[in-house]
This record gives sequence, structure tokens and C-alpha cells, in this order.
Amino acid sequence: MTMMMTGSRCIVLLAASLLAGCAGVSETYQRPSAEIPARWSVGGAGQRADWPDRQWWSAFGSRELDAMIGDALDANHEVRAAAARVAQARASARIASAGLYPALGADASAGRSKSSGANARNSVGSGLQASYEIDLWGLNRETAKAGDAALLASEFGQEGVRLSLTADLANAYFLLLSINDRLRTAENNLSVARRLLELVEVQKQAGRVSALEVERQRSQVASSEAAIAPLRQQRQVARDSLALLLARNPDRAPDSQEALRDLALPTIGAGVPAELIERRPDVRQAEANLVAANANLNAARAAVLPSLTLGFGGGWQAATIGALLDSGSGFYSLAATLAGTIFDGGRKRGQVEVAAARRVELVENYLGAVRAAFRDVDDALAGIEQLAMQEAQQAAAAGHAREALRLAELRYKAGAVDYGTVLDAQRTLLSAESAVDQVRLARFGAHVGLYRALGGGWDGSVPSAGATTRGI
Repeated sequence: MTMMMTGSRCIVLLAASLLAGCAGVSETYQRPSAEIPARWSVGGAGQRADWPDRQWWSAFGSRELDAMIGDALDANHEVRAAAARVAQARASARIASAGLYPALGADASAGRSKSSGANARNSVGSGLQASYEIDLWGLNRETAKAGDAALLASEFGQEGVRLSLTADLANAYFLLLSINDRLRTAENNLSVARRLLELVEVQKQAGRVSALEVERQRSQVASSEAAIAPLRQQRQVARDSLALLLARNPDRAPDSQEALRDLALPTIGAGVPAELIERRPDVRQAEANLVAANANLNAARAAVLPSLTLGFGGGWQAATIGALLDSGSGFYSLAATLAGTIFDGGRKRGQVEVAAARRVELVENYLGAVRAAFRDVDDALAGIEQLAMQEAQQAAAAGHAREALRLAELRYKAGAVDYGTVLDAQRTLLSAESAVDQVRLARFGAHVGLYRALGGGWDGSVPSAGATTRGI
């Protein structure tokens, strides 16, 4: 009786110590607090909650761009590779959650044996084995959490790839259209230069100008012609870039003839809620990685403690298959095993330290991703505002230069100014019109940058997020 009481006390003390230790193993995940810039609105003020739209590129009013992005999302190699990474992460999450369930196996055997001085014996048998590890410290549960969070991180990464693709393709398309505009401007300038050359040649025949003025204008014509070839080369490079994003060979590169001047710039409302930053794929991916690191740390701590495994084995064994299910041929066994590490050279403790340092690293990565998101949005908004004013000023300058050239031509015909005045006005117009085209392209790029910075209209959800209960 005394021995039984002593054994019971030992069991009670062991269970109490196990439960007491369990409280200190797992650490509940808490999102790190990130400082929000004071001038940013909070709580959804300013922009509506569903802005920007998921298909944000449609705001530019180009059906051609809409079709290209649709094709790219289906065919792009990086998007397909990202989908394959998600499939890998999904399988890994399934592996990580396997420890939450019992393991069950079956076997069948048949044999014949003979020993010296005895008759040969036949034997057949079949059996089942089952084992289940009691998750005392949450090791299996935390491992499954880490797998779910890694899957979410992979899916957020896939959304990030899709966002980068749409933004890169939009920028490449706008570049192609801008080069189209610059080519048209260069061709118009060449036409003006040739017209002025004809005028100067007529003036020389009349004896009003020397051969010097003619040669100067011929030089201007040659310069205008030379400016067209690099633009055509740039246009081919832009087409090839689009082909790569569309997963096409260069011989199937898009050959758009649209003009950037004909596209609309979307209207950007005042104020950007800070909550929009939290739905960016890279920010969500950074947090999912942090959740996984927190779960891995809990699992590493739990792995230091003893494990309790329940086992069952049973089956039938007889000399013939017909007698296999007779009464008396069955057998079974039950077992409970409590195992722990006494000494491993500090390996498990080292794993805990590695997991803890990894979590600290990913906290900093998350906070860095949030700050980078604020910076990206701030830069894009500043660019949109300043470039709009710059384009208006450059357009006004180009208008004045165009009028100055017209007046210089008229006065030159009347003999009121020398040819140098006309040549200066012509060069000023060329420079002003080129500046307008470049600023307009920068404005489109700033709008694309804002959509990219805000997650491109993605609502923050992923296919498996709703079905996951252990993840974020």
C-alpha cells in the first residue's frame, strides 16, 4: 500500500511539473507596433477603403494595356514560378501538421521455417500498429502553425510577384507609348527643319543670305535625322521588354501605335489611410514570416522537454490463412513511453537560441517593410504633385517656343532678323517638346508607383487564408 501511494504521488508530482512547465513554453504572437507618420490619416479617412481598385491599370483607359496584363498574368514565367512555390509551401504545411494526428500502419507476413530435428513450420500473420504523441508542450501544434504561416508567406509573395509584374508591364507600356510620342515630335521637328532649309535656299538664290546660313540649316536637318535612329532603337528595346514580361519571343513583341498623350491620368484623392499600407503583399509576407518564426521558437522550446507517446500493436498469427481469424490467434500490446534528452551537447538549447535570434531578425524585417511602404507612398504622392506642376510649366514653355519659332520665321522672311535667331528658336522648341514628353512619362510612372506602393488594389486576402485557423 505504501509503495502504491508513493507511486501515485510521483505520478501526481510529474503531471504537475509537466503542466507547470507548459505554461512557460508557448509565447502568443503579437504584431510589432510600427510608428505611423503624423501627417497620415488613420481610420479610413480620405480615400475609400476599397481604393485603389484591384484592376488599377484600367484607370488609365487603355484597352490594349488591359489585354496585355491579362495575358501576362497567365503566361509570365515568374508568376508561374511563384505559383509553384505556393504549391511547395502547401505540401510542406501538410507535412508540418501531420504530427497532430495518430500514425497508423498495417503489415502482413507469410513464412516457413525449419530447425534441426524438427518439422518445418508454416506461419502467416497480419497486424496493425498505431502511435500518437501527446502534445504536452504544443510542439506539434506550433510546428503546424509555422507551416501554415509559411504557406501564407508564400501566397503573399505570389501576390507581390503579380503586383510587380503588373506595375513593370504598365511602366514598359507607357515607355513604349512615350517613345512613340517622341518619335512623332522628332519627325515633326525634321519636317520643320526641312521646310526652313527650303526657305534658306530660296533666300540664298535671291542673294539675301550666304552659303553659311544654308550649311547651318543643313546641319540642323542632319541632326534632326540623326535623332530619329536612337529613338527607333529605344522603341525596339521597349517592345522586347514587353515581350519578355508577356513570356513571348522578340518576334512576337507588341507593336502598339498608341500615344501616351491620348491616355488619361487617374484622379488621386486627398489623404491615404495608414491601413492601406498593412495590406501590401510584402508587408503581409514579412508578418507571416514573423508568425512562422514565433511558432518555430515555441516549437524549439517544447522540443527541449520530454515527450509522451502512446503505442498500440495488435493482429493475428497462425499456421494457415484459414486459421488466422480463429479465436486464440489474436494478440495486442499497449505502451506509453515518456522520453527526454539528458545530454545532447547543447544542441536543443542552441536550436532555441537560433529560433529566438531569427525572430528578432524578422521583427526588424517587418518594421523595415512598414517604413519602406510609408516611404514609397510618400515619394509617389510627392512625385504626382510636383510632376503635374512641372508638366504644366513645360507645356507652357513649349507653347511659347512654338510661337517664338513662328514669329522668328516671319521676321526672317521680312528681313527683320538674321538666320541665327531662327536657328535658336528652332533648337529651343526641340528641347521644350522633348522635355514635355519626358515629364509626362514621369507622371505616369509616379501614378504606377503609387498603385504599387499601396499594394495595387489587392484586398489583402489569399486563397488559403480563410481556411487556416492556426495562421495569422
